[in-house]
Amino acid sequence: MVLHVNLKSMLTSQTWSYTKSHIRILCHDISSIIIHHNSISYKHA
Repeated sequence: MVLHVNLKSMLTSQTWSYTKSHIRILCHDISSIIIHHNSISYKHA
């Protein structure tokens, strides 16, 4: 039972770190797109 809990928490932490790195990449992409879009908007204004 303890082993099962440890395995589950280990998997969860691995999945979480994997998810966090993906969220970081996604946030970077989104911010890049927003900055790019804003610079285009300012040129048109």
